[in-house]
Amino acid sequence: MIWLALIAPGATVAYWLFVRPFLRALPQLKTFYERADGFWQTVWSLCGNSLTVAWMYVVQLVGQALQWTDPIAAMFGDPDFRTQLTEALGANPKALGVVFMVISAVTIVTRLRSIAKAGDE
Repeated sequence: MIWLALIAPGATVAYWLFVRPFLRALPQLKTFYERADGFWQTVWSLCGNSLTVAWMYVVQLVGQALQWTDPIAAMFGDPDFRTQLTEALGANPKALGVVFMVISAVTIVTRLRSIAKAGDE
């Protein structure tokens, strides 16, 4: 987990300095980058200008966070965090995480399919 914290800043800088200018120059991605100049414009563009997809990204992040309760609790030194979370939710947080991720994946695939069909017409 610590390697991610060490690699992420370098990968972010490499993306902004090298990869993003290259992708921006591609004609296939021109319309995307015209809409994605700022941070929130980029987020909105990645969501396909759809609140449904944005909501599903949020649900996906909640599901991922619930999957990582044990490592996060161990990192912060609170071994009873999972028990406290289970009591608060009334269910197994790992199972809830899987449910959230499945719901999110199905909804995102469905929405992207409908966007693709609308673009074909």
